[in-house]
Amino acid sequence: MTHIIVAGLALAGFALLLLAMPRHQQDWLRRKLPARTSGRLRLAGFALLAGAFLAAGTGLGWAYGTVAWFGWLSFGAAVTLAAQTNREVILARLRPTKPTANPDNRA
Repeated sequence: MTHIIVAGLALAGFALLLLAMPRHQQDWLRRKLPARTSGRLRLAGFALLAGAFLAAGTGLGWAYGTVAWFGWLSFGAAVTLAAQTNREVILARLRPTKPTANPDNRA
């Protein structure tokens, strides 16, 4: 159970850090957020990564937990990078498409 919590916190932390950057806000949200909101996203991202470290340390022991934390950080970073790389495909599936007018298909 500890590994699931650490993995989720690491993934969420990196996702928030990604969204804290104005360039990626434009890519994902189609707008730039105010500087104050970006700062809060950055702070929350680092807080989640710190929370993942605490969860790993208390749940698995500080020696093994630190090693596991670095592993889950690598996982979270890789998944976030893969999502950023394939964002067009992801957004195409998430955003509804407008039906195109076809004059041959009249109802």
